[in-house]
Amino acid sequence: MSGIRIRAVLFDLDGTLVDSAPDIAAAMNRALEELHLRTLSLAEIAARIGKGPRVLAQRVLAVQPGLLDEAARDRLLEPLLSTYLDHYNTTIGNHGRLFPHVAETLRTLRARGLKLAVVTNALQLPAQSILERYGIADAIDLLLGGDRVINRKPHPEALETACRWLGVDVDEAIMVGDSNNDVAAARAAGCEIVCVPYGYNEGRSVAALDCDVVEDFAFLPGWIAAHESRALALCREDTH
Repeated sequence: MSGIRIRAVLFDLDGTLVDSAPDIAAAMNRALEELHLRTLSLAEIAARIGKGPRVLAQRVLAVQPGLLDEAARDRLLEPLLSTYLDHYNTTIGNHGRLFPHVAETLRTLRARGLKLAVVTNALQLPAQSILERYGIADAIDLLLGGDRVINRKPHPEALETACRWLGVDVDEAIMVGDSNNDVAAARAAGCEIVCVPYGYNEGRSVAALDCDVVEDFAFLPGWIAAHESRALALCREDTH
């Protein structure tokens, strides 16, 4: 029966593995300054992370004073997005960090024979640079950026694609994320979901989402083992 043994773990990137908000904020504020727009605080930008860089740029423009006209915001979107991405490529790793226990937990999961993937709405090349900058690229079997699929999370396409490329059934994988984007994608795909409480959740606490929460990333291997035990017990009940 599929789904009893977990064979793959799919991770969100920003806010789950890496605290990248400081780098994102630094790059975005440099872009805003160059376009003579108001800069935002780290907290303001972190609250707007999710669904990829284009949506971030749209959300940042939406809170600019004096930019009440939608046509004006549309004219600024491409210049802001392009300038932001240029700066982000040079700020990756300057201010951010891995969240606690990420590196050692990834090693533990690999040692148990699990396949590991990062499924992110971030663009492929910056995401690859992040994994390399923080020394975890070698722990990841597959990186699937938001520009490698037609539909980004919360659509299930990216999760389904990752499982197909990893050679596992969707119900043999779990998604580890920090926001409703991850929860909705996992539910739609039909895989398990567990969330961390410290990430970028677009202003919505993970406690309000339909997911289990691991308070510490180091607890993830234990959560997976407990999930497999519960699934096996249910399977045995169904056969009696």
